[in-house]
Amino acid sequence: MKNEGLAISGIRKTFGSFQALHDVSVHIPKGKFTCLLGPSGCGKTTLLRIIAGLEQTDTGTVMLEGKDITMQPTAKRNFGIVFQSYALFPNLNVCENIGYGLKGKQPKRQIEERVKEMLELIGLTAVRDRYPAQLSGGQQQRVALARAIALSPDVLLLDEPLSALDAKVREKLREQLCELQERLGITTVMVTHDQEEALTMADQIVVMDHGRVVQIGTPQEVYDKPNTPFVADFIGAINFFPAGTTRWSGSDPNGLLAIRPEHIQIDEQQNLASHHMDGGISGFVQHVEFRGAFYRVSLQMANESGKLTDIHVTVDISAQTANRFEWSRNKLLHLHLPQERMLHYPAAGAAIVEV
Repeated sequence: MKNEGLAISGIRKTFGSFQALHDVSVHIPKGKFTCLLGPSGCGKTTLLRIIAGLEQTDTGTVMLEGKDITMQPTAKRNFGIVFQSYALFPNLNVCENIGYGLKGKQPKRQIEERVKEMLELIGLTAVRDRYPAQLSGGQQQRVALARAIALSPDVLLLDEPLSALDAKVREKLREQLCELQERLGITTVMVTHDQEEALTMADQIVVMDHGRVVQIGTPQEVYDKPNTPFVADFIGAINFFPAGTTRWSGSDPNGLLAIRPEHIQIDEQQNLASHHMDGGISGFVQHVEFRGAFYRVSLQMANESGKLTDIHVTVDISAQTANRFEWSRNKLLHLHLPQERMLHYPAAGAAIVEV
């Protein structure tokens, strides 16, 4: 429904002469997990702070379930907020930290029951009496999450909550956070610059750049059908080259073509001229990286005469397929570009991407 969830409309925000947000509008579906994704300085944290009421917008509105909360103080929004720094009270143990926001709002016995429920939910019952300094980073972040969720918030706001953790802990906590959100059905908005986090956690991704929303969609939509070269380049690995590089040039031969490394296929046809006539490309192996389940191969493209060009291509090849090929440096490989996997951008967008 249109009035369900958060509706952000026409948000502008300036800091002095710097415009942090330009007419940002986005709908955050109720009960879903939305990621605000983009590089540093794109405006995603400013937008989250405006949603939280920690910053005031210059123009625009923030609506929750059809009600205008743009000017409502943070304390009255019933939002749970978790920052990267955890912000736990060092002099309070785990139970006291989780129950802190409930003090004075509920009877003591009810608070104890709620804290017990939260401890079971995050799997930290065994460390209930420990202080923050006695916990790992992952445990501290789970306590911070439990403290935010204990208040039964209408919306949970997360600002880079996993970025301070090491890779293994981050991956595990990512799974736990998704399971927690899905089980509780809390409308959740998370800021991240990590494309993998966004792709694996979100129901909806809002891609931002220079204070603007450039694409909104499911993880699969923004990965498979990025609507600008920026989105294509920011989310996952991608190859760009001028449309005239191959015989397949789409509707604009002066535009830009793009294709993901995993969508390029090795063509075992050995005749260079006929391979190019069929719309393929060729390249000399420059570097090979073993990535476990696949190899990432970097090639420098060759023209129809076999001479090197200035264009480089990256190809991901499964370990099983890779066993059939020789990967010596300067080995010439022929590549097939499936037309259904090609992305085409008009010439106007080509100028903003280096190829």
